[in-house]
Amino acid sequence: MMSRSHHTEVQLLAAGSLPDRPLLFSCDAADAAPADPCRPARLEAWHRLHSAATGPTGAVAHLFQGAGSGPDLHAQRLREDWQRLCAETDTPLLVYLHCGHQPDTRSPVLQHLLQTLDHHGAVHALRVECRRSLHDAMVLARALTANSSLSLVLRDPTERLSMRPERSRPLRFALLATRDRASAFAARHAPMSGTFAATPIRSL
Repeated sequence: MMSRSHHTEVQLLAAGSLPDRPLLFSCDAADAAPADPCRPARLEAWHRLHSAATGPTGAVAHLFQGAGSGPDLHAQRLREDWQRLCAETDTPLLVYLHCGHQPDTRSPVLQHLLQTLDHHGAVHALRVECRRSLHDAMVLARALTANSSLSLVLRDPTERLSMRPERSRPLRFALLATRDRASAFAARHAPMSGTFAATPIRSL
């Protein structure tokens, strides 16, 4: 078991939110058919689950504008952000926190994220649905960082499939490092620029 002293060695290198927010798509609209992965045939189980509790209901999806004509599960700009981060810090361990139901069960949201980032390294994904589970996820992220020395926590609050439109929230990130790794990074590099802009280094 990881002792608490290991957790206190982990520091925050950078934190913030990402600029791209998901757009609202109707999965039941007549023009939804070309907007894969929002095809109604794949939402039958979701409709049955929610209709049993609430009666007939329509589905809406919060998705990002894709490179083509249809929506996408993740913002394409994430790849550029990830590549820039890896160029400045080496490739961190990725901790992905997600929530909700996905519109296409054939392609899990983590798989799509890894394809978007073109990431082939270590990754952990956790479903976070409440404040308590977020707390537990961050405890785990600190423990993982104590072993890996550097990790990026990407918190994705996007409810990609829902019964009602809600205000979309941005993705948030936290770049964690062990104390030695943070000191070495501060000595070698100027403050990070771009999306992953540095905040003052402080202990978590």
